[in-house]
Amino acid sequence: MAAGGPASELIMFIVAVIIAGSVAGALAYVTNDIANSMKVKGADLADQLRIDFAIINDPNAVVANGNTYTFYIKNIGQEPISFNAESIQVFIDGNLIPSSNLTFTDTAGNAITSLQPYQVGVIKVTLGTALDTTVPHRIQVVLENGKKRVLIFRVKS
Repeated sequence: MAAGGPASELIMFIVAVIIAGSVAGALAYVTNDIANSMKVKGADLADQLRIDFAIINDPNAVVANGNTYTFYIKNIGQEPISFNAESIQVFIDGNLIPSSNLTFTDTAGNAITSLQPYQVGVIKVTLGTALDTTVPHRIQVVLENGKKRVLIFRVKS
């Protein structure tokens, strides 16, 4: 019977080593998965920080020329932004403005397709009817990557 004691202890030791190895392997897999997820999220966040813009109108005096309203967009990010009707959506008071009613230019009035860092662009929005000058309105500009900005504004009468 004395010989059976060391054999069972050896079996228990081998089982313990196998279980410890399995737990260590699982922890290594989970740690690696978390690290990879953090890397991907970090890259996404870096992209979001490099691409940014602002609507820089005076919210109390948006200029109207008939039913056409002028909004100024400034690229405050580090990467160029596509600046055309295919890559930008505009909503006024929750209504999507058709791309045929949008004009994208630089501040000199020249047609452009992208905004370089720190460049200001102009979006002219033509509506079917004039906006009420007595109540505030809301414009939302959405880039192709999903980044959006909102401005609550009044039309200058």
